[in-house]
Amino acid sequence: MKQSVPNEPLLYIVQPNLEPKVSYMQQSFQAKKTRSSQQTGIAEWGEDAQKQGKQKQFQEMTLEEQIQFLVKLPNQMSRIKCHLVTRKGEYKGFILEYRNGHVKFQTDRGNKFTIPFNQIDSVTLIGFSKDA
Repeated sequence: MKQSVPNEPLLYIVQPNLEPKVSYMQQSFQAKKTRSSQQTGIAEWGEDAQKQGKQKQFQEMTLEEQIQFLVKLPNQMSRIKCHLVTRKGEYKGFILEYRNGHVKFQTDRGNKFTIPFNQIDSVTLIGFSKDA
């Protein structure tokens, strides 16, 4: 089906005589229905989309989820600086690794040490690092 554009282009230095432009638009489509998609129904598809699209905010995550999130950041992202509160003190720096119930942490000054997970009270985000 041909459709014409109602308005001609207006910004030419010398206005040429142009014919109306014709746009070809898709009017219909066909999709194959598989047996499994007919049985599951649209309501279930909507619920799955909501589950995948909705992600928790960092503050809503559990402590272990927060640490896993900081460890599993994509390589393209720079490391996120955080404030780590433990039973023995407070530290500012980066979480490098979480393995076997221990968190490897690097301070702003470059000191690396390991903290047992059960000693960590809270993690708060500060911002992105400049050097990573």
